Amino acid sequence: MVEIAAILCPESKNKFEKISLSRRTVTRRVELIEEDLASKLNKQAESFTLYSLALDESNDIRDNAQLLIFIRGINDNFEITEEFWAMESLKRKTRGEDLYNSVSAAMERHKLPWSTLANVTTDGSPNLTGKNVRLLKRIQDRVKEDNPEQEVIFLHCIIHQEALCKYVLQLDHTVKPVVKLVNFIRARGLQHRQFITFLEETDTDHQDLPYLSNVRWLSLGKVCQRVWELKQEIISFLELLEKADDFPELSDTDWLCDLAFAVDILTHMNELNQMSNKSFAHFPTLATLKKAPRNMKKYRKSLDDLGGEFCRRFSDFGKSHFSLFRVPSHKILKQCQKM
Repeated sequence: MVEIAAILCPESKNKFEKISLSRRTVTRRVELIEEDLASKLNKQAESFTLYSLALDESNDIRDNAQLLIFIRGINDNFEITEEFWAMESLKRKTRGEDLYNSVSAAMERHKLPWSTLANVTTDGSPNLTGKNVRLLKRIQDRVKEDNPEQEVIFLHCIIHQEALCKYVLQLDHTVKPVVKLVNFIRARGLQHRQFITFLEETDTDHQDLPYLSNVRWLSLGKVCQRVWELKQEIISFLELLEKADDFPELSDTDWLCDLAFAVDILTHMNELNQMSNKSFAHFPTLATLKKAPRNMKKYRKSLDDLGGEFCRRFSDFGKSHFSLFRVPSHKILKQCQKM
């Protein structure tokens, strides 16, 4: 650091030389910053009328389980505070009881009352979402002890819910070959460069294949759509490498129908009511295949299952009190005057 200071600001080099950068000093300064931020957050939390917690269980680079806790609170003046609140290390097991003890210890340390806890949002992991015997059940029971009339609303991350909903469609037989194909082309540097060059030489509209992110619908839809749009170029490229036999799905008309259906369903999630009357207005990819009407019953069932799964997983959101953000401003003012 001193050497850099001598280059960037030589006139202040002496000042940098006087700064202690030992491990203990840096550690202590970080601790002081943490104490100051925690003190300010605790002071704000004292004025919360209601607050909610967001819990995220994950592992660090050493595979140690960490519970991340975020807090959002609102006071009487409708001032909203949202901050990263605490990180609790889970030394041994990650059962619902262990997670509850970590949350409880953090709340006691920061002197937060259970009675004003209104909502808990989780990342969807099994230990966090069990409402009967795991973490959420314990939290609800603890809140009831201090405030019998307080109902805690439990929600799960919307992104994870969308990701889980797609499994009801049973797209594995379609998605897995697509992922295998993309990884075959992109995982090897030389092969990937050859594929890009091949696309440039054939003057296609696309210059590459995207990777897949399992958590997001958008990523899955884009990958499937790109494979569909480049299927002829991909077949030619595989034949050039003498690897076409490794991907027999590309010559299977039934599998191509399923891929076309996956492309449309993943890119038009909000327009799923056109299948009952055999209308393909919102399924243009599927409409290009003559064999598509034969599979209508299967696809219609997939849509019914998907709709049911969305209703089941997102039913908790109907319990949320979002009237503050729905009611016109003049009505909010009248409500405030009555408080």
